Amino acid sequence: MLRLTFVCLCLIVLQDGTESFGSPWKLAPFGRRFGLPSVEVDYIQRQGRQHFLLNLLIQVHKPLLHEELIAMGSQFNDDPGSYKKGTWRYMKDFQERVHQNRIPGPFAIFNQLDEEMPQNLLGIYRFLTKALDWSSFQRNACYARIHFHPLLFVNALQMAVEERQDTKDLGMPVMFEVLPQLYLEKEVILAAQEVTWNQLTPIRLVTPKRRWMDILLGYRNPKQSWTEEPIPTVPLIIDNERKVAYLSLDLELNSHWNSLINRLILSIEEGKEKTNEPIIVDGDRLVAFRGSFDEVNYINQMALGSHFHNSKLYVYNLHQFVAALTMEDLATGQRSMDLIDPPLMTTGGVPYKGTTLNIEAVKGILDLTIDNLKEQIEMAVKLNNHSMDDLSIAGGIIGNNYLHMCRQLSLAVNGRGINQPTMLGSATSNLRDPIYRSLLFRINELLQSYENADILANIGGRKPPKIVDIQVSRLVTFEEYMTTDLINLIDQQLLLSQRNNLRFLRRHLVARQRCLNHETFSIGLDIVAPEDQVVEARMYFTLPNQLRPRLHLDSFKCSLKRGLNQLERAFPTANPKHTLSELYEAAYPSTDVTSSNRFPPHLLLPRGTGEGLKLQLLVELTEWNGLESQFDGVSVPVLAKTLKDVIIFHSQA
Repeated sequence: MLRLTFVCLCLIVLQDGTESFGSPWKLAPFGRRFGLPSVEVDYIQRQGRQHFLLNLLIQVHKPLLHEELIAMGSQFNDDPGSYKKGTWRYMKDFQERVHQNRIPGPFAIFNQLDEEMPQNLLGIYRFLTKALDWSSFQRNACYARIHFHPLLFVNALQMAVEERQDTKDLGMPVMFEVLPQLYLEKEVILAAQEVTWNQLTPIRLVTPKRRWMDILLGYRNPKQSWTEEPIPTVPLIIDNERKVAYLSLDLELNSHWNSLINRLILSIEEGKEKTNEPIIVDGDRLVAFRGSFDEVNYINQMALGSHFHNSKLYVYNLHQFVAALTMEDLATGQRSMDLIDPPLMTTGGVPYKGTTLNIEAVKGILDLTIDNLKEQIEMAVKLNNHSMDDLSIAGGIIGNNYLHMCRQLSLAVNGRGINQPTMLGSATSNLRDPIYRSLLFRINELLQSYENADILANIGGRKPPKIVDIQVSRLVTFEEYMTTDLINLIDQQLLLSQRNNLRFLRRHLVARQRCLNHETFSIGLDIVAPEDQVVEARMYFTLPNQLRPRLHLDSFKCSLKRGLNQLERAFPTANPKHTLSELYEAAYPSTDVTSSNRFPPHLLLPRGTGEGLKLQLLVELTEWNGLESQFDGVSVPVLAKTLKDVIIFHSQA
């Protein structure tokens, strides 16, 4: 009887002290939540889901060891009722691919240019996004984490989290911390893997014998009864500093580009599916074409329209990259196209293979690639019935042919070696690769040949609004240190059964590098409107006396009143994103969850110089099309425009 009483006392006293041993992503029992405000319950639920997401991403390139997560993902979820209505046909096709072992496993060498990669990425993406509820999503995410290649899983998960209603408010860690092997130099990877567990967590020197009462009431006393080896709490830093924070080496930009390409690949694959499906009008009859010309034209428009947004987004970011890199060259006095030899590594530790061709041979291959692309665009432009402008057609065809173009270029440059990782085949479509950057510059030149001059708005006899003055505060860029969390490179599994060793870390392991940022600045506009009207204001940086290339700064809706309107836009200094460890250790999940189609905010300004880089600010007022644009879209009739000379300085620390 005495033993039974003792056991009951232990259970009662320890009831509130077991959270760290349970499943943090599951809600506490209803009785324990009873009486809590609904807002607090939502926070608890969101924090649990955030931890579930992070538990999947910690040490993602190593086998999953958490017993409960393994149990969740032990079997493929083949219940049609676990998926959204009308999506089981996709899941059934995906299930067949899984059973046929056509999806790369965790330890296969991944190449983005593999022929089956788009279908595999789309399948995993649908496997995650089409799950009916949170429970089904958990099962599918755990299965994908265990059975599929980490790069495919992470790329699909990143897009799925943004898409699903029950995950879109969760914070995803940056991709260069989840898979640092793809973004950081070889020396950083090797140095991080040599760090021992004892360098990050204290060692117990003395562990005295504990009485049963100490064990029973130990959770009430935060002080531990053992002594530990003294250890500093400052992060353990691996230096990854370069003399100049080049744009093409920026970690966030490369991560952004990876996401951009993944979305483009998905839309291309979905467009192929739509072109193979019967075209139905009114639900009961096929479209009647006047001839083969109409049929080909309609199919081309369907193929372009199915991923028009992502193609337009890719073209926009391409313009931004070329403009920013051109202005960086002007500021640094160096050619960004000069070869940079980044000693990167694949996930499996295999060095990337370089090309043996000389520069002239590579240039010849690039010329042939662009010539072939131009022939396809010219043919599509001739078949166009003016339903789309030439630039939209060119952008759509470039998007459609993106992977094929990169495959052919990679085969020509690197040969037909099997299982040999190359820069062009990198999962990030790496902006570090000078050949890839050269390809982007040539595609940009090709697109510019199809751009039309600014369309002047036809407003009848009415007077257009007029920009009478522009005020620009001091523009200053600077380089600052940023740290990258290397928790995923520690050579120990951090998730052991139901125990999370992250709680025992005293120090963080980080890589330190420099990145570009800007001081807070503002731009004021004085606009005189002849009547009340709504317009869109667009601002660009351009080279002196040149309208191309131009770096898009901002677009916003203006509700003008008759007479003088004074507007001001503020651009604060960019803040660093939360690291993987910070997201995990946060008492509450971050509410700052954003998904942007544009460049990272710290690259808003092009690099300045000590003496001042002279540029011009182009401001355009265009007709309002009724949509808030997140990026610079297609041509819109211009009501007014003006230029202002500006100078961007650089403060060297």
